[in-house]
Amino acid sequence: MLGFTAIGPNNSSEKIVLIHGFTQAKEIWHHIVPKLLHELNVLSPQVISVDLPGHGESGSEEANLWQTAQQIVELCGEATYMGYSLGARVALHCALQSPQSVRRLVLCGATPGLRSEQEREARRVADENIAQTIEQTPLTDFLHNWSRQPIFNGYVPDEIDMSIRLKNKPGGLAMSLCTMGTGTQEDLWNRLSELLMPVLLVTGEDDLKFSQTAVEMKALIGPAAQHVLIPHCGHSVPFQKPTEFCSVTSQFILSL
Repeated sequence: MLGFTAIGPNNSSEKIVLIHGFTQAKEIWHHIVPKLLHELNVLSPQVISVDLPGHGESGSEEANLWQTAQQIVELCGEATYMGYSLGARVALHCALQSPQSVRRLVLCGATPGLRSEQEREARRVADENIAQTIEQTPLTDFLHNWSRQPIFNGYVPDEIDMSIRLKNKPGGLAMSLCTMGTGTQEDLWNRLSELLMPVLLVTGEDDLKFSQTAVEMKALIGPAAQHVLIPHCGHSVPFQKPTEFCSVTSQFILSL
């Protein structure tokens, strides 16, 4: 059973599911949830944040991307699914596997996968090496190095953010990387046209790689998709620019 937190009325007809990124946990959305509840007050939504396998209260859970998506949909039901980075890849799997349950889809820093088996194999090897590092290095040191990669430029985890990540167990994070890493993900590019629900792709304008990916994804999804660039922001949009992220996602939800 995946760990989760639900805030808002249990009988609400409007649910929003938040899915975090690698090394994070459900509490990482603590800045986001009050803003969403305020901006979406007219809908009286219930906001559900989930711990992915290997993280938080789901630390001992082991599942691949498809299995994780199934567990989350079974837990949360019909909702707007909103994911960041690893969480965005999981949310994409939710939408492809259970489209009847995904009312709207918000993907922040998403990828439909690597396009060649050679790329995937190289990434699997790299992920396995990182997993070994996680288990052989003090977690504080690993998280310090992980969060200071160039992709995260512009955002350094504050004390609260880091305390949330430090509650994770090295073994759980290593397992997650080996079972849900990009190297294990199928090439889903040719399935993007199956997404018929409204899709919002959000990227930071300084995150050039994922912004280009979003442009390509939008073209393949078609009229159901829109792409929003957040100015002066890198990969960690929801946490680097929480106000802007909530504004964009709330407008998207209220407009449909």
